[in-house]
Amino acid sequence: MVRILVTGFEPFGGHQRNISSDLVETLSDRILLDDPWADIREYSIESLEAIIDTRILSVDKAGSIDVATSIKKGQNWDAILHIGLCETCKIPRLETRAQDRIDMRIPDNDGRQISEQEISGLGDLYATAPVKSWMSLAWSIDCELSSNAGTFLCNETLYQTLSALENTAISDRKVPPCFFLHLPSEENCTLDSANTFVREILQRIMFRPVLSVVGALIIQDEHYLAARRSPSQSHAGKWEFPGGKVEPNEHMTQALEREIKEEFGWHVTCESSLGTWYHSLEQIDIALHILPTSFVGKVPNFEDKGRWTAHDEIKWRTLTDSTPIDWLGNDKAVVEWMKQIQYLSTTK
Repeated sequence: MVRILVTGFEPFGGHQRNISSDLVETLSDRILLDDPWADIREYSIESLEAIIDTRILSVDKAGSIDVATSIKKGQNWDAILHIGLCETCKIPRLETRAQDRIDMRIPDNDGRQISEQEISGLGDLYATAPVKSWMSLAWSIDCELSSNAGTFLCNETLYQTLSALENTAISDRKVPPCFFLHLPSEENCTLDSANTFVREILQRIMFRPVLSVVGALIIQDEHYLAARRSPSQSHAGKWEFPGGKVEPNEHMTQALEREIKEEFGWHVTCESSLGTWYHSLEQIDIALHILPTSFVGKVPNFEDKGRWTAHDEIKWRTLTDSTPIDWLGNDKAVVEWMKQIQYLSTTK
């Protein structure tokens, strides 16, 4: 059983209602959460029963520090979700950053109006939930990632909560996931839609994400192709089977054909996955699907790197090649598997 805090705000700025408080008031106090990545996870995880604590925060200084104060007094939750109204939004926004800045366009409900002032002077803070990885799954409604939670009470509240979590963190305990959700008005997002969307968020926030990625097994004369990630990329210098992540509602073959075209400018065709190899990063698990891949038409000129966007070198290797290579993730395990079954010899 887990405890999750979900907060909303009272109406402000002339609004008669606030979708965030309306939504929070409709939430059940207990929710059964299922693993949203169950179909691609290496192992099964039982559903979680979540106790939902809710608070309606006042739109003033007291409201912005309400949760932070509770945290400093020793209260804790397994996750914290702040929800607020975005007057100009058309779709929900998942906020990943809290600015160290207050600049109020209008007064808060206590008449406070601050212009161009730092909250702490210690710099911006970032959501402690792996929000970006959640976008690999389809949502019930359109939404977007955002790194700008504004400079009003929403941003101030997120900043104060993240700061309190950081300052009270115990070295051997993981900081609870916390981030901010901006909802548009009910004209653009019904309460029922928002309720379903929040349930999806709570499922993502309580289960370790699994990112589904595809890698191309390109074979030529009993050699397989490996590509090195360029210095400007994450995992720079690592070698991999080129590919990338599978987008929501995208078939694996479509994803790999798209990724290879985007990263190299090559036109390829892909077959069904040979298998899935798993490995773990700090916050997420990776499910690597390896697909036999062939060039469409002429083999490209590998000396022409003008359209390469993520790699700076390729190698053609045999399974007997003992030259050391710094593989990314579990790609090396794919090579070991090919050696065990003599894959290149059986696919002439």
